[in-house]
Amino acid sequence: MSAEEIFEQRMRLSRLFSLYGGLLTEKQFQCLSFYFDDDLSLSEIADELGVSRQAVHDLLKRVEQTLERYEAKLKLLEQTEANEARLLHVIDLLKDSKAAHRNEAVKILSEMCSKGR
Repeated sequence: MSAEEIFEQRMRLSRLFSLYGGLLTEKQFQCLSFYFDDDLSLSEIADELGVSRQAVHDLLKRVEQTLERYEAKLKLLEQTEANEARLLHVIDLLKDSKAAHRNEAVKILSEMCSKGR
């Protein structure tokens, strides 16, 4: 796995943690919080939790699988990323002075708002 793929995987896990962290057990949440929020190494997390480095590694892998299962069922990250892409498109449309582009932007925003109801 390349460094770029590892980075992308870590960023995805971080976003999943942001969305679904509240569904984790206290220990799972604490471990990921040390990992992402405090940027601790596996050894440092192991010291904080009083477990082995291997136990932290295994816990992180299990939590990653759990978060991916949540995403497979709920698709919150997928929806968030789609909305972000739509909003970036709206910004581009609004930068243009053509009325047709502004109307398209309004239509997209209206659709996005009505889906939330």
